[in-house]
Amino acid sequence: MNCRYEWLTAVRSPACLMVCFSLLVAACGDSKPKAESPKKRKVEVAKAVDAQIPLTRTFVGTTAAIKLVEVRAKVQGYLNERPFTEGSDVKKGDVLFVIDQRPFQAEVAKYKAELEQNQAKLTFAQQQLVRYKKLASDSFASVQKYESMQSNALQAAGEVAASQASLNNAQLDLDYTTITAPIDGRIGNTQVNIGNLVSAESTLLTTLVQLDPIYVYFSPSEAAYQDLAPYQAKGPLKVEIALASGAIYPHAGTIDFVDNQLDPSTGTLKMRAVIPNPDETQRPGQYVKVKVTLTDDHKAILVPAPVVAEDEAGHYLFVVDKDGKVERRSIKLGPAHQDQYVVDEGVKAGERVVVKGLQKIHGGELVEVTQSAKSGATKTNAEKKGASLTDQKAK
Repeated sequence: MNCRYEWLTAVRSPACLMVCFSLLVAACGDSKPKAESPKKRKVEVAKAVDAQIPLTRTFVGTTAAIKLVEVRAKVQGYLNERPFTEGSDVKKGDVLFVIDQRPFQAEVAKYKAELEQNQAKLTFAQQQLVRYKKLASDSFASVQKYESMQSNALQAAGEVAASQASLNNAQLDLDYTTITAPIDGRIGNTQVNIGNLVSAESTLLTTLVQLDPIYVYFSPSEAAYQDLAPYQAKGPLKVEIALASGAIYPHAGTIDFVDNQLDPSTGTLKMRAVIPNPDETQRPGQYVKVKVTLTDDHKAILVPAPVVAEDEAGHYLFVVDKDGKVERRSIKLGPAHQDQYVVDEGVKAGERVVVKGLQKIHGGELVEVTQSAKSGATKTNAEKKGASLTDQKAK
């Protein structure tokens, strides 16, 4: 009994209680799990690449015919014939319209008869002049009579010339009753039907256009022209057009005209390109996108389009360094190139940019790179034929 009491007394002593409490705290501390390090976000990256690609500028333009002729009558009369088919191709000299020729044939016959009469008068006057010249030389006729015969001969010659002129004019009017195609081209629809009266010069009968080649007009701003000018000075620039459907027209042309002054009301300069149209599928008056190639070997830094983000401060992207640390970079974004963007400032070739996962990361964060996406390696000129570097907006 005494031993037990002594043990209990010892346990209740302050020193013993402190030892027990320390052992209990240590035991409790050992039961807690150790803190884990934060889990790194996984991101997919691609490398910014140094490339040589075509440099182009894009504008809005309209097509126009190289030759457009309004076919009008030169004489007044009733329309008798229209031998062509509307919308068909015609050759220069083909008959398009015929106006009633009978009144004009009568005029030609009238002036022919008048010319014959005056020619007979001239013949008689000339014979009289020869006769009186001989009589005057033999003193059988007065000088006054001889001079009168000279005057008659001159007057008869003048009447012959006037009659010939009238006949020529009547014949010309008769010829104008047959209206022919002045150029090769495609004929439009008829504005006047057979049987209607057409007036000289004022009545439009139809239109005729040449479709191959075709013009494309566009008007770059003053600033855009300043970009074009150094390249234009080296030689004609290549021009391609995109149709309303978005399809690229297969035939390319060149710029052949630059206006000599800017339009002060719009601040633009008119330019023109000539585009082959061998199939004659394009028509004047179409709206097209005009792509002007400045050079085929423009040096640029390319990044995949998904890496670029934008906020109120401008365009930016995230770069991952060799230690996996993320840095937010403000960039100066250039034009688009296929599924990539040109970066003019802010990124160097070879740097890793975040393609996927950039919405959840922030600058200074450590990330885990899971995959290196293809960034679109540079291509040779042969491989990149048809590729383009276009403006984000049509100017």
